[in-house]
Amino acid sequence: CLFKHSEASECDPVLVDKMGARSTVWKYFGFKPNDKGEPLNLEAPQCKRCYKVCLAKGGNTSNLSKHLKDNHADLFKDFSQERQVIMLFTSSLVTPPTQKQPTLQDVFQQHMKYPKDSKDAKRLNRAVAEFICMDQVPIYSVEKAGFRNLVHNLDKKYDLPSRNFFMYNEIPKIYDETRSMISAQLAEKPFFACTTDLWTSRTASAYMAVTLQYITKAWEIESWCLGCSALQSDHTAESLKEALEDIVIESWGLDMTNMSGITTDNASNNRKAFADDFNWIPCFGHNLDLAVKKAIAIDRVASSLSRLRNTISAFSRSNKMTRMLKEKQASLNLPQHKLIHDEPTRWGSTYDMVERFCEQQQAVSAVLVDDRKKWHLMPRDSDMTTLETVRDVLAPLSEFTDALSGEKEATLSSVLPLIWKIRACLEDEEGDSPLMREMKHSSKQDFEKRYDEYNLKMTLNIATFLDPRFKNMFVTMEEQVKMELLLKVDTVHLPRKHSQEQQEESVDDIGAATSKKKRSDLKSLLCSIASEKKGADTRQDSATPMTTPSDKLQREMTDYRQLRDISPAEDPLVWWKHHQVELPILAQFARQYLCIPASSCASERVFSTSGNICSPRRSRLTEENVDTLVFLQQPEGMQHQWSLQQFT
Repeated sequence: CLFKHSEASECDPVLVDKMGARSTVWKYFGFKPNDKGEPLNLEAPQCKRCYKVCLAKGGNTSNLSKHLKDNHADLFKDFSQERQVIMLFTSSLVTPPTQKQPTLQDVFQQHMKYPKDSKDAKRLNRAVAEFICMDQVPIYSVEKAGFRNLVHNLDKKYDLPSRNFFMYNEIPKIYDETRSMISAQLAEKPFFACTTDLWTSRTASAYMAVTLQYITKAWEIESWCLGCSALQSDHTAESLKEALEDIVIESWGLDMTNMSGITTDNASNNRKAFADDFNWIPCFGHNLDLAVKKAIAIDRVASSLSRLRNTISAFSRSNKMTRMLKEKQASLNLPQHKLIHDEPTRWGSTYDMVERFCEQQQAVSAVLVDDRKKWHLMPRDSDMTTLETVRDVLAPLSEFTDALSGEKEATLSSVLPLIWKIRACLEDEEGDSPLMREMKHSSKQDFEKRYDEYNLKMTLNIATFLDPRFKNMFVTMEEQVKMELLLKVDTVHLPRKHSQEQQEESVDDIGAATSKKKRSDLKSLLCSIASEKKGADTRQDSATPMTTPSDKLQREMTDYRQLRDISPAEDPLVWWKHHQVELPILAQFARQYLCIPASSCASERVFSTSGNICSPRRSRLTEENVDTLVFLQQPEGMQHQWSLQQFT
């Protein structure tokens, strides 16, 4: 096209416009006229610049706009801008009859983007950042076409920032705010306990996770991930201890003298790093798993389990065998369950594998007997006898594997009751086969050996003594526990508010509640009299010379032993919440010992989160970003506080 339409020569054809055209594209096209000056052929318009004929059958203008786009970029740009303005204006005119027709200024205002520093933009930026952190979504998702289209349809005025904005601005801001909230909660230096474990990512980078657990003023257990730091040295005891102190002391500024204990697995480097200088607690679940592995390491059991794994692997790798297994299960009226393969890092998985195979043994044998090439996978009679023995021995122990894995309840005080029950399950019974006796003896001997150390037994007995559910049943070192508490009584800091003032406040609350009643009955009157008498006795006792902390503790322990035990189904922390005034010293010891977790599952869960974050599609995350994202994967209650603190 050599000439513009305005520069057309006299030899160029004369074109007439289409009458009643609605589309703006007809501005750039015309028709050859007939003798009367009317369009000769409405289906053959010509470009007013290059005079090329374009088909427009039935008034369709798609070919016309395509011609402008391919041949006349400047005309197509003008056409697109003009069409957008017209569509914007016409869409605003379609309003419900009950609404006022918007002005042109309102129309443009509705389609303007939020300013970057506006409250709406900040609120939506925070929501997207929380979505990334809470759901462990790759940060580059904000640049994906599908996500941007979703955000645009939800709010057209929101201009979604780039991935760098969230990685280097919004997420670090949430990280700093969350750290500030946790630091404020730890400002009063409560007793706390830690768990730690090591993990290797897909890129062979080593990380050490440290979690913290403590009891709040409201007698509720809080659990946080303090960090998931990269280890740049060998996993020696010295490097692990140094890494722990860097996170707890250097990064968070906590006092290690307030650390009640640290729970890890039984790795030799963990034991060497923490057993000497800290109150080290071995993970209960790991101890039980190691005791079970001693039993299944017996030659006869190990060989049967090895052949069982080969059989299960054959089914898991073959779609045909899996399909045939389902058919056999249906014909034999067996549950439609898949076979389970055990995993060395998953506690109790060996029992799950054996129990499921015993359930599906008939269906598995029916599949294998139909294929001569698979006969070597058929379980022998001796193997089935061994597997049934393994199932019977491990069945009572399987329910204890995850019993103490919670993070929101006191677990250390339940270790001694569970040890007592496990010992009972491993006692020889009449009718036990020689293999069953051998398995029980191996597990029992290994399990008891892991709780022989004196300091560990003392810690478990103190925690059990301070649990009102078990103080009169499972404590095996009662006198030693009392002596230990008397030696540590000077290290306990009582609350700032004196117990007498707290009692007077409770009396005032009861009196205020009584005065609100419309009528005074005998029960309320007696409650008031008893409260006044108790307050008078307390004030009289306060006038006498103060006794030593040891005397107070001895009196508290006497009173504590006389109180009745509560049901095992009740929460010991709730009990201490209601008795902390009358037993202030023991209450502080309860805060110190009941916060210690019996299992290192908290650190294990951190690495499950880390595995989701360090996925194959995000293998290039830096160590600092991994630490930030893992830290922000917090409980749901904390995630709600992010938005609450920022925008309310």
